[in-house]
Amino acid sequence: MPWIKLDLPSDDEMRRMDAEYRGRVRFLVDESMGEHVAEILRSEGFNVRCVAEVGLTGRSDEDVFAEAWKGNRVIITHDPDFLDNKRFPPHRNPGIVLIRPGSSGHDNRGLQVCLIKTTMIAAEHATWYRGKKLDYSSEEMLTITSPDGRKQIRWARNSDPMIWED
Repeated sequence: MPWIKLDLPSDDEMRRMDAEYRGRVRFLVDESMGEHVAEILRSEGFNVRCVAEVGLTGRSDEDVFAEAWKGNRVIITHDPDFLDNKRFPPHRNPGIVLIRPGSSGHDNRGLQVCLIKTTMIAAEHATWYRGKKLDYSSEEMLTITSPDGRKQIRWARNSDPMIWED
C-alpha cells in the first residue's frame, strides 16, 4: 500500500471516536524522560505522575509497566525496551509512547514536537491508547503498532500528513 494523504476526521468520525474512546489521557513519565517532561505536560493541564513520585526510581521496566496498567496511565519513555511485546503484551498495555528525539539530551525541539503531537492525537480519548505503542523515530515519523496492525504517519515539512498501513 502506498503513502496516502491523512485527512482530518469528519464530524461523524469525531462523534464515533467521542463515543468509543472516553476520558482525558493520564500519563506516567518514565525515569528515562525526566521530571521536566512531566512539568511540560502538567503545564498543559494533564494528569501526570513520574516514576519517582510513585516510588519506582531504579525499578524494572516491568514494574513501571504494571504501575501504568494499574493506574490506567500511558507511559511516556525514551526506552525502546517497551516495544517488546513478549515483555509488555498488548492485552495489558495501557498505552506506550516512545519518543526517540531528545533521548540523547540534545534534541529538545524534537522532544517537544513529539509531545505536542502525542497530546493532539487523542488527549480527550484516553482509551484510544489502550494496546497501542506509538514510536516516534523522529519528529516527522510516527509508527503506531496495535493488535490490529501497524501504521506509519509522516509529517514532512511543508506537506500534508501521510499514512502507510501494513
